[in-house]
Amino acid sequence: MKLLDDLFCYPWTSPTENNCNTYVIDGDVPTLIDVGHLRHLAELFGSMEKDGVSIGMISLIISTHLHPDHHEGVATFSKSDTVVAFHKEEERHLRAFGYQIYQAMGLPIPVVKPHFYLKEGIVRLGGEELEVYHTPGHSPGSISLYWKERRVLFTGDVLFSEGVGRTDFYEGDSALLKRSIARLSQLDVEYLLPGHGRIIEGSEAVKENFRWIEEKIFPLM
Repeated sequence: MKLLDDLFCYPWTSPTENNCNTYVIDGDVPTLIDVGHLRHLAELFGSMEKDGVSIGMISLIISTHLHPDHHEGVATFSKSDTVVAFHKEEERHLRAFGYQIYQAMGLPIPVVKPHFYLKEGIVRLGGEELEVYHTPGHSPGSISLYWKERRVLFTGDVLFSEGVGRTDFYEGDSALLKRSIARLSQLDVEYLLPGHGRIIEGSEAVKENFRWIEEKIFPLM
């Protein structure tokens, strides 16, 4: 689904199978954000092809964090020239504790080394820039991406429409998640693109969602 020029969105809508939303920035450096589960890649690639976006065009894959529903499918690219990037804290977490989620689900752990680590600052995609925010809480190395020029915010599992990422996994932290959400709420956002659920369009709708989370969910965290 084309949302903006050079921005395609592939929300996961199955009521019975879990997977993440995937986003593609089709610019100078075609970038895929959160590839999702390995078993759902054929469906994702098919949807991309319908939009004229070939998987062979993708130069960079960014994982907002390394839980299986966002990262498992990256294993498909282990022998390709596609560049993979995520936060260094997520790599540490996966090796120390996060692998247990894969084991519990009977899934192989992707053996993919990042070509570079994401950290606070700017990632340049040719003529485009993404601002990287380290937003821990759901997982210790979770990141969010802000495309300032388009006023687009990719939040991974930090927050959703009327929801936030769970913090009951090992090294989850409710206090950190609240601080991460508070930081993101200060950005000028027209399109909030979460890791699950519906996309929020319109700056007032985005602001209202942040207000709702702070009023209704923060007291419970």
